[in-house]
Amino acid sequence: MKSTDHRPSDGTPAPGGRAAHPAPGQPSDPAPRRTTLAGRISFAAATRLRLRRLPDLPGQGFLSISFDDIPRSAWTAGGEVLRRHGVRATYFLNGALCGTIFENREQYRPEDVADIAAEGHEIGSHLFHHVSTLGLTPGQVRREIALNDAFLQQAVGPGFRARSFAYPYGEISLGAKWLCSRRFATSRSVRPGLNRSGADRDQLRIIAIDNIFARGADWGATLAAVARQGAWAIALAHGVDDSDHPYSCPAERLDGFIRQARAAGLEILPIATVADRLGA
Repeated sequence: MKSTDHRPSDGTPAPGGRAAHPAPGQPSDPAPRRTTLAGRISFAAATRLRLRRLPDLPGQGFLSISFDDIPRSAWTAGGEVLRRHGVRATYFLNGALCGTIFENREQYRPEDVADIAAEGHEIGSHLFHHVSTLGLTPGQVRREIALNDAFLQQAVGPGFRARSFAYPYGEISLGAKWLCSRRFATSRSVRPGLNRSGADRDQLRIIAIDNIFARGADWGATLAAVARQGAWAIALAHGVDDSDHPYSCPAERLDGFIRQARAAGLEILPIATVADRLGA
């Protein structure tokens, strides 16, 4: 999705649809999208407000792998890579995208949801519609969460309740952050970086591994830093295929990324599992 820069003069990142890497292994803040002045103010306030902090990390490095939306290839091809390594990931689903074409790609099918859960992967919430929270009232955010809860319960089982959330486009309003802090164990943004002790539990940071961010990236150095610092890294991808789509990650890259994480000594776990380990 194309974006236009709207950074405030104080250097605070403006609302963004995707993250970007300005240098090898060092992602920048999200690439901003057009929004209203009220939305920009809400975003700036929400990114500064820290409602909950991560507990102290145990000095061990963690990696979580996450997929957003999701293009069906994230399951059919990405799932195969994960299966080969015995790794479990977190899939953030929008119910309204199920069985559709989004950004020129087939999205996951209804039957995929139960299959993803059956293989031990975590299913997280990404709202029901793929919409920015900056254009929603708190009541609308609450309804989007409830609609997705109902969809996921129908797909996975009546007792299912997603524990992890990811903001569509990484755009966080004050109301959404407050609501999500009371509904989910953690919420993930698209702001780049590592998560350390005391990090914002309602704005977890990511390492983006899609095509648009991969040029010159030194994943080995980044993952070694995660291990050295005893931090928690969350990788973000969308599709898993060999196309030139900017928001796809080739299966070979995902495979290599997992191998490098293992070589660095990182434990690879879904987001909710790491949160449990930390007592979050």
